Amino acid sequence: MLLRDKLEQDITILDGGFGTTVEAFGYDVKHELWSTHLIKEHPEAILKVHQAFVDNGAEIILTNTYQGAVQSFLNTGYTEREAEDYLKEAVELAHQSVNSNVLVAASLGPYGAMLGNGSEYTGAYQVRQSDYIKYHIQRLNILIEAGIRVFAFETIPNIEEVKAVKALLEDYPDIEAWLSVTLKDSAHLSDGTPIEEVIEVVNGIDNVHAFGVNCTSVKVIDGAVERLLALSEKAIILYPNGGRKYDAVEKVWIDQEDISLIEAAVKWKQLGVKMIGGCCQVGPEEIGALSTVLKGK
Repeated sequence: MLLRDKLEQDITILDGGFGTTVEAFGYDVKHELWSTHLIKEHPEAILKVHQAFVDNGAEIILTNTYQGAVQSFLNTGYTEREAEDYLKEAVELAHQSVNSNVLVAASLGPYGAMLGNGSEYTGAYQVRQSDYIKYHIQRLNILIEAGIRVFAFETIPNIEEVKAVKALLEDYPDIEAWLSVTLKDSAHLSDGTPIEEVIEVVNGIDNVHAFGVNCTSVKVIDGAVERLLALSEKAIILYPNGGRKYDAVEKVWIDQEDISLIEAAVKWKQLGVKMIGGCCQVGPEEIGALSTVLKGK
């Protein structure tokens, strides 16, 4: 089963926020590797989260590898071999949790995730294209070896990293991907780039089959959705957070918007969005509600 198979459906339900869900289950994620550090110490936690989303109707689940770039492991004292072991175990745990109707995709967080300062929500970093590619390619190759064929380049906040993903994927024609970004407002990427410029780049990536927005509030995404649908040649994927803002110092989510993901999702489906789920603060119950409302299950 591949991403294109899911895109043939009227609507596909994604899972929700892994880190905030495992934290709600009582596990500590205040670690440089966030929830990825639980893979070896508490594999039952990883299984519990994946299973909760599958039981509530998720048709695609993401591996617990968002924070798990090889460089992130090295920065926290692990070896390359240990990083590889962690990533392969994450894939195994995800596959243990699914049935034949559920697709496992690999989560690839942005360069800003490694920095640990919340810059995946600002895009306030600039490195050489070769550095972006090195950051992504090490983890990508390990996950391909572990059997993954669908990848989510997600929470990307700046245009130069989007361009780097485009360059990287030219050498990987046999995998499928989606690319999702964070937004500053309904018209701009987090780094201030007009969304039209981002879409133009993504439209030129052959093996990216869906484009959209994640870990951004429902309100901001709702203001962008018609522009996304009008300009993107890819299927649209949306998985907002719960409307809170991330405090990178305290590593907590603050504030709250009183806007319903469920109500917005009904409209998004009607407009033609093909994949809907949740990110941080969106748990299994909300995914269950999405599945009920959007698929009648």
